Amino acid sequence: VLTYSAQQSSRVKVKLKIEFKSVENFGKPLNNTINYIYSDGQFIDSVYCKKRTMNYLLEGAHLFKIEFSKNGYVNKYVIINTKDIPSKKRIKLKADINLFRKMDRINVEFLKTEPVSIAYYNFIKKSLIWDYDYNRSVVEKIIDASLKK
Repeated sequence: VLTYSAQQSSRVKVKLKIEFKSVENFGKPLNNTINYIYSDGQFIDSVYCKKRTMNYLLEGAHLFKIEFSKNGYVNKYVIINTKDIPSKKRIKLKADINLFRKMDRINVEFLKTEPVSIAYYNFIKKSLIWDYDYNRSVVEKIIDASLKK
């Protein structure tokens, strides 16, 4: 029979560091965000970040969704897939999240159903990486939406 501590030690651990920035203020730090964390579709935690950085430990092999929000700003979310990470692995993952103010003229409703980025385990690099091609496609959709009248 495994004890709780033995079960915990065999789990995957991802040390997440997110920096929040403001699009309108050219990447200056964004404080006072509220962030919601889901594991396999179930809400597990919320984190209020008074300062611009969120540090969080994701544990276990799951599909995590992390939604970033700030009053008056457009919410965004990312998906982090830790299911393929080998057991007992400890990994660090960093990201910059740029939030922008809600504006009636910009229709970004797709951000409610599409993540801005996806992270997955890369067996060659032996690390968790962001899918930059996917991220670039979402950024292009945001730019297109801001140019339409």
